[in-house]
Amino acid sequence: MIKRYKALLTALLAVLLVFAVITVTGVVDINKIIRENQEGETSIDVPSNSFEDVFSTFTAVGLPLLKTDVENVFYSMSKDGKVDFYRISDGVVEKLTDVKVINATVVMSGQKIPVTLYTTVADGRNIGYGLFTNENHPDIFLYEYAFFKVTDQFDAYDSRSDLLLLADIEKERFYDENKVYSESFYLYSDYTSKVFLNEDQRIVDLNARLRTDYKMFTDSILHQDNDKILFFSSRFYNDFSYSDKTDIFISGGYGENVDNNRYILDVASLDFFRTEKGVYYFTDKKAEGASDEEESVSGFSIMLHNGNESEEIISFEGSLENDFILSGTKLFNKKTGEIYDVLTGDSEKLDYSEFETSFSPDMFKVSENGKYCVVRGKSNLGKPSLGIMDFDNDKFHTFTDNVFGHIASIQILNDGSVVLSLAAGETAASYYQLIANVNTVSGDENTVG
Repeated sequence: MIKRYKALLTALLAVLLVFAVITVTGVVDINKIIRENQEGETSIDVPSNSFEDVFSTFTAVGLPLLKTDVENVFYSMSKDGKVDFYRISDGVVEKLTDVKVINATVVMSGQKIPVTLYTTVADGRNIGYGLFTNENHPDIFLYEYAFFKVTDQFDAYDSRSDLLLLADIEKERFYDENKVYSESFYLYSDYTSKVFLNEDQRIVDLNARLRTDYKMFTDSILHQDNDKILFFSSRFYNDFSYSDKTDIFISGGYGENVDNNRYILDVASLDFFRTEKGVYYFTDKKAEGASDEEESVSGFSIMLHNGNESEEIISFEGSLENDFILSGTKLFNKKTGEIYDVLTGDSEKLDYSEFETSFSPDMFKVSENGKYCVVRGKSNLGKPSLGIMDFDNDKFHTFTDNVFGHIASIQILNDGSVVLSLAAGETAASYYQLIANVNTVSGDENTVG
C-alpha cells in the first residue's frame, strides 16, 4: 500500500502509554512536568523569557488532541477507547458534554466486531469515534485492532442512511491524523450497519481477511459534493499482497467490466482535491528515458483530471514522501521553504534566515483559511525550533528550545490559535497542551534557548 507522507507521531506510536488526567494552568513549567513524569531521567533545561512568555497551558486531557471534520473541534482517545471532545476558540478550551455512548457490532470479514462509539453533533455535523482491540475478545482472531469513525453520509449521495461508519485496522496509525479507512458501512438509526459500496469482487488476503486495499477512504476526501463517490484502490496490481500502485475509482458503472470504474490510474499518494475544474492529484514523474515498466522517477507532478483526460499543472524535483509535507491544499517544500497551493497555484516562502544559518523542518501545519502556518524542525544550534508565520502581516516568529522536540501534534486554527500537544519525552506517561495566539506573539525578535 502507498506509504503516507510523514506522520507527525512517528517516534511515539510504539510507546505503551499509561494515561492520566492532569490539570495545568497559567504559564507553562515544562521542566516540572517532565521531572514529575520521568524521575531519574535528565530533565530539559528551559530558558527563561523565551517561549514561556507566549505559550501557556490549559486544562490538559493527558492525551494528544486530534482534529475532527469540524473546525475548532478536537477529540482525544485513550488506549481503552474512551473519547472526549473539545472546542477551542480564541484560546478558550471547552469540553463538549452532549455526547452519546453507543454499543454497536460491525461485521468485518465475517467476524462480529464489538465497538463502543462516542458521538456528538458540532455545528450541525455528526462526528464520532470508537476503538476495538481483541485483548478481551480472543474469539476475534482476524482483527487485533480497529479504529472507527462516524461521520455524515456523502453529500447528495442516494444513500440508505444518514451516517457512515469507517474503520482503519492499522494500529500504527492510532495517533496519526492521516487515517486510511479500508472498511466502510451504512450506519442506521438503530446503530446496525451494512457494507457501503459494492464489493462483490473483493478477495481475501494472506491474513484470511478481506483485502484492505480494495477500497480506501481518507479524511481529506470525505463529503465530496457529487453523486459519484471517488475512492482509492490497488485491486488491479497484485492479487496476493499490497501494491505501491494505487488508482482512483469512481462509484457506479455496474457490469462485467469493472475496469471502467478506474477513474485515474497510478496515483502517487492517497490525496486528491475535487473542484469544479476536476480532480487535482499527484503522480510520479518518470526519469527521462525510463520505460513504463521501470520504477525510476525524477520527481512528481500535480495533475488535473477534467473528467476525460489529465493535464500536468506543475512538476517538482524530489520525493513527495520525503521532501514535502502536505497540509490541506498547501504543499510545503522542506528544502526550500516554499509553500505551494495545489488549487490556486499561489506560492509563498518561509525565510529560514530567521533560524540563524540553517533549518531542517519535519512538521508543518497550515490553518484552513491559509492565513497562518506552524513549522517545526532543527536549527543550526542543534535544538528543535518552532516557527509561526502570519502571512497577512508578513511576520515569522521563531522559538528555539529543547521543549519543541517533544511535540506530538500541531494544530493551527483560523483565528490564529496555535495548539501543541507535547509528550514529556518518548517514554511519557501523559501529553500536555500548550496554547498561544499568533496575535499575542510579542515583538519581532527571535527567542533562542
